[in-house]
Amino acid sequence: MRFGIIILAADLLFSASGLKADAPDTIAIYDPNPNHLWNRLNKTLFARTAPDGKHHGLDQLDILYWVQTTNLLSGASHRAALAVLDEFNHSHGEKLIQDPLTKALLQRDLWALFDWSIMLENQNHTAERKDLQKRLAVAIRQLELTTNEIAALPDNYALAVKNQLPELPAGLFRTNGVWFNVSADNVERIVPTHTMSFGGRSVFTVWFRDPDGHQAGVDYLKRLTAIKPMMVPSPDTNFHDNFRLNPELPQFPTNTQWVLARCLCVIDTDGRIQPTRVVESIQLRTYLGFGEPEVVMITNQNGYVVPVGIPPQRFNEFQMTRGAQANLISLAQDRRDFAFVHFMGMGFDAFENYRGGEAYDVRQWQSRVLGTCRQCHTATGIYSVSSFTRFLSFSFPPPGQTAHLIESTPVHESEVTVDWKQQQFNWGLLQGLWIQAN
Repeated sequence: MRFGIIILAADLLFSASGLKADAPDTIAIYDPNPNHLWNRLNKTLFARTAPDGKHHGLDQLDILYWVQTTNLLSGASHRAALAVLDEFNHSHGEKLIQDPLTKALLQRDLWALFDWSIMLENQNHTAERKDLQKRLAVAIRQLELTTNEIAALPDNYALAVKNQLPELPAGLFRTNGVWFNVSADNVERIVPTHTMSFGGRSVFTVWFRDPDGHQAGVDYLKRLTAIKPMMVPSPDTNFHDNFRLNPELPQFPTNTQWVLARCLCVIDTDGRIQPTRVVESIQLRTYLGFGEPEVVMITNQNGYVVPVGIPPQRFNEFQMTRGAQANLISLAQDRRDFAFVHFMGMGFDAFENYRGGEAYDVRQWQSRVLGTCRQCHTATGIYSVSSFTRFLSFSFPPPGQTAHLIESTPVHESEVTVDWKQQQFNWGLLQGLWIQAN
């Protein structure tokens, strides 16, 4: 989902919908002149045209490219992409704008597009993919950031706290504060599904706040980890290898909060991945109680809308925009947008899979963003914390175990995220194309 752009200091998040469709012929993201090379590059690669002729994608946090998207891989869109990338690379277009944040944002999107082009579903466009990848690799490397430029990237979270953004959890990323970072000593990454869905180009960290204070939170995690056995036989033979979480697990108190923070990674002048302090999004869950569940309608894995009882929780999300200092903004509770483009979705393209018949309505492809949070966190209290239960993770601890949650530092997740990314084929291919281009 791609960053909210310029003057839209309105709500945008994992899904910033409800906004009018972009007008990429007039919106100037990188320079006031819409014909500036960076604006033309951005429009050519990332503006998506719906069957009704309206444009989308320039106001999203992440690019609107699904696994089955064929845009840029054939026909006019492919030729236009190669032409504008050639112009950018051959004219050293990276020198037209020197602002480190602006460079980082364009590099971020090109890097995401490169990784998308390698997905298996695109294998039937072998020659086109290779032509696109070679050019993207050069552009990404030309947008590399120096050590000083990375240090100059803004602390957009601190700025949002200073500006008193409503509902924003204060005190994140602070040592010995009311919030503390949570990791696990028996799994490699605390949220592997998020890391893998976003290709290891962002560092995800989990934060915990006990209403009774820092030490109370640390003590709670110790009591939680001490429970034996953690998993007990389940009466449901179809559920998680016949085991379920021990119903005697200690519960955290009312008004406990959990945060999932996502921070930007960039590529430096040595071709290395560097985590930054630029916050891309913050997802906040506040547990209001453990009593009578609220019945909400959600779409299950089979595509059916069904009622589900969810204990009272409040969901908030904050996301950076393309405005000055990559300002964080709060997503409205009723905000709608394209859901599961990258996270846990990766499926049909909202613009290419329309088969005619009824009039195209983009809202059919969108959902209430904060409502999607409920689909993964429907259980009561600690049983809904997926970084602990691992039920929605791509990998599990040893059989019969959950994650052993411990107090940690963001440095750990940064290191294991970068290490994971460096082992991926798409990173190896990108490095190989850099060598080939020299």
